[in-house]
Amino acid sequence: MKVILFRSVDGLGSAGQVVDVKRGYHRNYLAPRGYAREASRANLALMESRRKKIEAMVARERAVAAESAGELTGIKLTFEMRANDKGQLFGSVTSQDIAKALAEKGLKVDRRKIELAEHIKSLGTFPFRIRLYPGVYADLEVIVERFLRPEEREAMEEAAAAAAEAETARAEKDAPEAAEAAAGEASAEEAPSEEAAAEEAPAEAEEAAKEE
Repeated sequence: MKVILFRSVDGLGSAGQVVDVKRGYHRNYLAPRGYAREASRANLALMESRRKKIEAMVARERAVAAESAGELTGIKLTFEMRANDKGQLFGSVTSQDIAKALAEKGLKVDRRKIELAEHIKSLGTFPFRIRLYPGVYADLEVIVERFLRPEEREAMEEAAAAAAEAETARAEKDAPEAAEAAAGEASAEEAPSEEAAAEEAPAEAEEAAKEE
């Protein structure tokens, strides 16, 4: 059936639009909440009489949603999870987990507005979006890292530090050899120039003799 929206509804449309919905959805959800009415002549006329007011309301709601999108866009949420050797999690990250993590940052978001294709079940980086208003979204990322016990993390950091020191020592050892090689290349480039000059000198002398 066709209904006219008197309030914007996520995933359906903005106030003032005429949309197709199932009768049960309208009867059990939209109509009791005053979100929509059947698109009869009387209700269309009522909408027209309220259009300016409704358009102003839509503009305010969209502006609020756009402001929220600005606050949310670009946020990266990091979760530490236990995982097997292949990176598969012992558990998952859900939209409810994301909503909780945002709430801890002081950002309240309805988990039903979080568009996550499926529960996250592996290590990695996963982009997702939050639907704040029809046509207004915020793009965020979830980063899932392997959970490490304190001693495991310490061992990993020590290994990384040792590798960095070894790389630095190797670079310092190779530096003199690299400098010597560079100097040799520079000398090799200069040598042909001296030979050319030596070859040009007799030619110039011969030319001068001819002119005399």
